[in-house]
Amino acid sequence: MLDYGKLSQEIKKRKAKSVLLQLPEGLKMQALEIARTLEKSGAEILLSIETCYGACDILDREAKSLGCDLIIHVGHSEMIKTQVPVIYEEYRMDYDPVPLLEKNLRSLENYGKICLLTTLQFISSLEPAKKFLESKGKKVLIGKPKVAKYPGQILGCDYSTAKACEKEADCFLFLGSGKFHPLGVAINVENPVLFLDFETGKLENLEKEKFRLMKIRAAQLEKAKEAKNFGILVSTKPGQGSLALAEKAKKELESKGKNAWILVAGEFTPEKILGLKLECLVDCACPRLAEDISLFKKPIIRPEYIDSL
Repeated sequence: MLDYGKLSQEIKKRKAKSVLLQLPEGLKMQALEIARTLEKSGAEILLSIETCYGACDILDREAKSLGCDLIIHVGHSEMIKTQVPVIYEEYRMDYDPVPLLEKNLRSLENYGKICLLTTLQFISSLEPAKKFLESKGKKVLIGKPKVAKYPGQILGCDYSTAKACEKEADCFLFLGSGKFHPLGVAINVENPVLFLDFETGKLENLEKEKFRLMKIRAAQLEKAKEAKNFGILVSTKPGQGSLALAEKAKKELESKGKNAWILVAGEFTPEKILGLKLECLVDCACPRLAEDISLFKKPIIRPEYIDSL
């Protein structure tokens, strides 16, 4: 639940007259009610209907151009610096993972050292999970991230909390919902990644799916080796992408006899590059783009794979 009282007090305290409100997709059904409630603070509430992908996706420039003196960003923790002040309203869900852990305990019997991971939404589930697993004789590890805010928290672009425990952990246990984040961990670590799905109640070992994704990536890389014309994707979102990385990628590709162009957009869709005669894309924007290979119908590689071309 949103703390409307706290948010209204913050708006008044900062003497904000115009506020840009950003919500994750899961709260869009409540968006009008949230905006109307916050209007009681006396400020004008501008409701953004743009898709919000995370704390990297703050509409800072847009808020400034609209004359807003405050942004309320719901659902994520602080990640980047902005020109317009931001209130990060961390939307969390209280979920007790112990019944599911007890139900699936046999699947964990071969692992003595377990690294726990989750997203901000379920960060409060880590401590009860830790206590339960320790009571069953497990050693529980919770790593410190480099970009994310809390121990055990992972982002779609930051798996450092898992990497911090990689040498010691027998396995990684992700608590939450949705496969995007735990699959991201699986691709970035060697040891098994298990996914305790709060929606289905099942515990799934992601090794088979990891192997499938690695095969797809290997096939994409082989196709990329044959490509001549490359588009290097750079996002204008303040917390995504790097122009310096894209410029480096362009030089590396050209040194290999490839043609390369840096493409800039707030959000990349197949329609935006439809008329461009490109055979391969290099993702210097959001790592989620790698999941959209089937939509773009051409290889998408990360810049670190250019050496393999």
